[in-house]
Amino acid sequence: MKNTYFSTFITGLQEIVDISLKRDFPDAEIVLLLDGLVVYRTNQSLQKVKELRCLNNTFLLFKLFENISGEKPIEIMMRRVMEDSNTMDKLPNGLTLNNSTFRVVASQENQLVSVNKQLLEQIERLFKAKLNLLRVNRSKSDFEVWFLWRTEDRGFVGLRLTKTPNHEKTLHKGELRPELANLMCAISEPASSDVFLDPYAGYGSIPIERAIAFPYKQIIANEKDPATLKILEDKVKQIKQKIVVEKWNALDLNYLKDNSVDKIITDPPWGVFTSQEVDFNDFYSRMLKEFTRVIKPGGLIVILMGRKDLFEQVLGRFSSLSPVKKYDTLVSGKKAAIYKLRSN
Repeated sequence: MKNTYFSTFITGLQEIVDISLKRDFPDAEIVLLLDGLVVYRTNQSLQKVKELRCLNNTFLLFKLFENISGEKPIEIMMRRVMEDSNTMDKLPNGLTLNNSTFRVVASQENQLVSVNKQLLEQIERLFKAKLNLLRVNRSKSDFEVWFLWRTEDRGFVGLRLTKTPNHEKTLHKGELRPELANLMCAISEPASSDVFLDPYAGYGSIPIERAIAFPYKQIIANEKDPATLKILEDKVKQIKQKIVVEKWNALDLNYLKDNSVDKIITDPPWGVFTSQEVDFNDFYSRMLKEFTRVIKPGGLIVILMGRKDLFEQVLGRFSSLSPVKKYDTLVSGKKAAIYKLRSN
């Protein structure tokens, strides 16, 4: 019998998550696919589920509620779980909860909320008995049982299996989150014959993710800032992948021949972490001119942009690039879009 999970992911990218899940887990059944959340069944091992790189947080699903509405939907969900708790009887192989501490977390529209104290204590006793857990620890626990409600009037109850790191502590300013880098690589239709280029590699999220999770022939990571370049080089050494690191101006990639690259995936500067004035109209024009020079006919460019309107204006002047798809998303709370372009 397949286990059922639900996972959260970066908004706007459900189409790619669907493709990625079915690629990584051929047996996967997609039960429900929402913006930012997917419910799926699979026979894959618990460890493999936890290692899925395109997702943020993953939960073992206990209950899925439809048409849950009202002033306090979380409390409605808790009362219904109290009435029928049979779905908690079976845990996947490899998951041991004995003698572990836990806490119950309530999330409504992506915000943590408090619930009635007496009801919370009742639901804690239920899960403690059902899952053979040691005791409740509301400040720091081994496991978390989540009650999550979304605006589509759907509710989810599950045991948290993974947790997204605090990126403010683990990533440098402007560094792309690994799960977003993974999805951008997936958008590019990766193949083992690819000569891959990230002309604005920064700290290496995209080229490193491509090297770890996808096939390739050659990976070129370009970064001109000396301090950032040093960190990139150190990371490449640590993962022991064949990534060629270059130090050139991305607007003048003269070390690359015309029509020599199959895929370009990149996150160009947004101008957020600098005090310098940038003429982005000119910048985007020069950038796309260089990209069209090095990309092969039929090659793909996947590019993350914050200044969507201006970029689209500039893109309209390049007849050699055909827009394939645009994915509107959020990056660190800011509106952005991922563009998939094909070279004619």
